[in-house]
Amino acid sequence: MRPLIRTLLIAPIVYVFSACVPAFTVGANAASDLQPSAYRTFSWEMPDQFPTGDPRLDNNPFFVQELQKAVEGQLGKLGLSPAKSGADLSVHFHATVRDRVNVYDVDQAAGYDQRGYQGTQTVQYEEGTVLVDIADVKGKRVIWRGWMQTDLSGAIGNNDELVKRVREGMAKLFAQFPAGCIAP
Repeated sequence: MRPLIRTLLIAPIVYVFSACVPAFTVGANAASDLQPSAYRTFSWEMPDQFPTGDPRLDNNPFFVQELQKAVEGQLGKLGLSPAKSGADLSVHFHATVRDRVNVYDVDQAAGYDQRGYQGTQTVQYEEGTVLVDIADVKGKRVIWRGWMQTDLSGAIGNNDELVKRVREGMAKLFAQFPAGCIAP
């Protein structure tokens, strides 16, 4: 009986804390003819001149540097090294931030006590999206494109939290990179 009581007492606390952790949505597409041993080095293309949609990130060198460091770290784990010239791959990213509102229908039919929630809940947040393109320099074509979205509420303007989310997001994104595509 005690384990049941302990579980019933701890479960709401775990739920509350897990709800505070921003979720990451990631996805990627790779060229069907990706050559595993063809690539060893990469270089950066110039960053976008387009605004992110949030003046706190537009032209923010800290954000750009941290995003590039996070991507470089993930590429390093894949066995790629940065090159000043003559790189096999070029890397480019796009970043946007926009206000989002999600509306959730509350399922009273499932028997949950919905005191205070009358049918619909809305959640407003700042959605950040980063798109990373990796292109074959010789063929001048994108061989891999990955994207990551997350809630940036509270992270923009808080450099420690922004770095944490960028690093975690890029780790989750590059987990989508096809295994064995880069030779050691």
